[in-house]
Amino acid sequence: MNISTHGVFFATEQKVSEGLLLQVHLKMPREIIGDEVEEWSFTARVAHVESLGATSKISGVGVQFLCYEVPLASI
Repeated sequence: MNISTHGVFFATEQKVSEGLLLQVHLKMPREIIGDEVEEWSFTARVAHVESLGATSKISGVGVQFLCYEVPLASI
């Protein structure tokens, strides 16, 4: 997994298409985000999908964060 302020790239066996909207939930330690909130919920769009090998069923998926919210249970 590779995460930035604008999105995340991850590997998956699931079939996804560019443009698909996803709900992404990430749990991040306080040392990373500097806050008490551990879980963030992002609405994201699949920006690109790439094969991670000719014989592999695994694809690399890059998603762009569109917006986020902090679940109330985490506050």
